[in-house]
Amino acid sequence: MTTTTPSHNLPTQQPGFLDWLRTFVRRLLGGSSTSAASASATAYEARDASDSKSESDYIIAPGGFRIRRPQSVDPAGKMNITSFNDLLPEVREGLSLLPPLPTVVLELLREIQSTTSTASSVAEIASSDPSLAASLLRAVNSAAFGLPHKVTSVSQAVSLLGFAAVRVMVVRFRLEAMLPASGVESAALSEDIWTHSLTVSYVAAALAARVPELDRGFISTLGLLHDIGRLALCSQHPDFVAALRKVSAGDSLLSSEASAFGADHAAVGAMLGNRWKLPADLNTAIRWHHAPASAFEATDPPALRKSVHLVHLADQLAKFCFSYSEDMEIDLPTEEAMAMLSARGSLTQLLDTKVRTAATQAILYADENTRRPLTIVRPFLNLRRGAAASDLCKRLQAQTSAPLVSEGSAGNDLIEASEKTFEFDSARTPPSVTGLPSARYCAPATAAAADWLIKSLSVRLQSAAVPARTAGTARAVVRALLPNLLSSEDTKIDVAAHWESPTLHVAIRCTNMAFAARLPAGADSTLGRRVVEAELANILNLAWFDAETSSDGATLLLRSRP
Repeated sequence: MTTTTPSHNLPTQQPGFLDWLRTFVRRLLGGSSTSAASASATAYEARDASDSKSESDYIIAPGGFRIRRPQSVDPAGKMNITSFNDLLPEVREGLSLLPPLPTVVLELLREIQSTTSTASSVAEIASSDPSLAASLLRAVNSAAFGLPHKVTSVSQAVSLLGFAAVRVMVVRFRLEAMLPASGVESAALSEDIWTHSLTVSYVAAALAARVPELDRGFISTLGLLHDIGRLALCSQHPDFVAALRKVSAGDSLLSSEASAFGADHAAVGAMLGNRWKLPADLNTAIRWHHAPASAFEATDPPALRKSVHLVHLADQLAKFCFSYSEDMEIDLPTEEAMAMLSARGSLTQLLDTKVRTAATQAILYADENTRRPLTIVRPFLNLRRGAAASDLCKRLQAQTSAPLVSEGSAGNDLIEASEKTFEFDSARTPPSVTGLPSARYCAPATAAAADWLIKSLSVRLQSAAVPARTAGTARAVVRALLPNLLSSEDTKIDVAAHWESPTLHVAIRCTNMAFAARLPAGADSTLGRRVVEAELANILNLAWFDAETSSDGATLLLRSRP
């Protein structure tokens, strides 16, 4: 059923709406243009975590991650597995069954590395594989690239994507087919690892532009393949996630994997690379990507050693942009490594526009091409409840600086002031509305209705001619948020969007978001906004949106950044 709300119609040209919008923007920004990433650097990277395993080992980071300080002893040294015979029998058997790399992948990698290669020569090889050619065209026409027209030529796609991006697409497309994850949890983790690896590859390529004399092809490939061992374990072991849960919670990721499977994912990845006859330097870099100082000798080429340190740094930056695990660990690079790369500042301060843009391209491409059900799209934006919320509150209670997420009523105002209101109807396709600055969509908190809300928002943004990049980020955030709000109870979700170039406002309201429904009793609104800030860490670090919550936390307003 479609209804209208004439009493709240506030067209863009009305002074009242513009006054409200200006007031809202001033309140949201608080008179400062400081980014979430840089403003939070000191608070997150200089404070010990009193409730962690060891105050000397970890500090708090956005999202409540554990951050491991640089270790004087190689953290992977005790797991220096170099032979298939050292693996557990079931792991060894599973890896031995994996097929060799397809010829088209090897040919494309060689051609892209060649100094004489062209877009036409690369496209000729890619076109020999119809499914691969279709993947490249789908990538270049995605919101991640925001092109104003559709590309239909593989050669033009290669030219627009660039060789580094094509390498990423080719390797990911083929290896994903070779390493299909079994089991729901392993499949979800596998897709998250691919998104993370894609992000690392893109970020590494962006960082490589700042360091002269580096092999960007090597860097891009290493970024994509550094976690190939985890993908292989997910593929061969349906109980991969459950097995890691059984290991002591105080153990690091690497030691947990070694306890469960006989080797950590870095060692498994290197052995798999040897079986695939990948270059020896690449396999060594995969083996030691968590400990780059151990990868090569001091007598090895400086550019090679710099490349491994650079990808290690890109790996850590990518974790601030796409957190896919509750026990995420971020290895702080050593001062020597930062000096080697001429990098300055903290990790979060390195999240500049170029790095964020690279990460955004990877994440949006992955979001547009995901096959996972809506109900398990949670890691990117995970609202805590119960024990998880209590734990995060404990970690954040001592923080005294003002939350980056502001408090106000603009989200509720936008929802109530929307010029057109649409109610969920399972028999109807998502409604298209043009000529209105704002529209509101209401639906019950069910999976089917949430899917309708996402499609309705996408149609609305398209009809309003919102730029592809802005529309893609909004869709990604709503798609990640709504699964957190699903409920068997009679609960409603409101989503409203207002577009006034160059700014997009998206408001989401649901009682399942309210602080009282999620956080421990007695948690005030300031602490609640601090928790929301941690939960929105990916989005804030990517600088996609600024955020505001209502005083009760039930409404979230996102305002796109230029």
